Amino acid sequence: MASFKDNLAEDVTLEGAAMNGVLRGREAVLAQLGVVIGFYHDRVDEFSFDHGDYHVEEYAAVVAGRPIKATATMHRNAEGKIDAVVVNHRPLSAALTFSRLIAESPIGAEGDVNRFYRPERQTYQDLLDYTDAQNTDARNVRSTDA
Repeated sequence: MASFKDNLAEDVTLEGAAMNGVLRGREAVLAQLGVVIGFYHDRVDEFSFDHGDYHVEEYAAVVAGRPIKATATMHRNAEGKIDAVVVNHRPLSAALTFSRLIAESPIGAEGDVNRFYRPERQTYQDLLDYTDAQNTDARNVRSTDA
């Protein structure tokens, strides 16, 4: 059986509650996952199932001393490769802690400054403006693809 990383499509996207916008591309997604895997401690897989083209996993862990739960939903394309991943963390305090840790990592330093939570140098309006710009960019990409 192929590993998760071997099953990622080249054009895979990653979205989640701990980040703004959409991360695009296999290498970018693998780089971020390579960093965040080190944040999880005492991970317990609670369940997983397949439904049509989707695979869903629920797990619990500890991140920076905070209990966190996550639900990961993955979509498989016609070739069986994962082309979309959405990971939603809860509760909010743990999701924000997780986001801050990514912001402080090398991955957070490389990309858009508002992709992750940085409490010391961004406002709520910064986050809203960033999300609005990402949504506008996504709509423009979809309209040119049509």
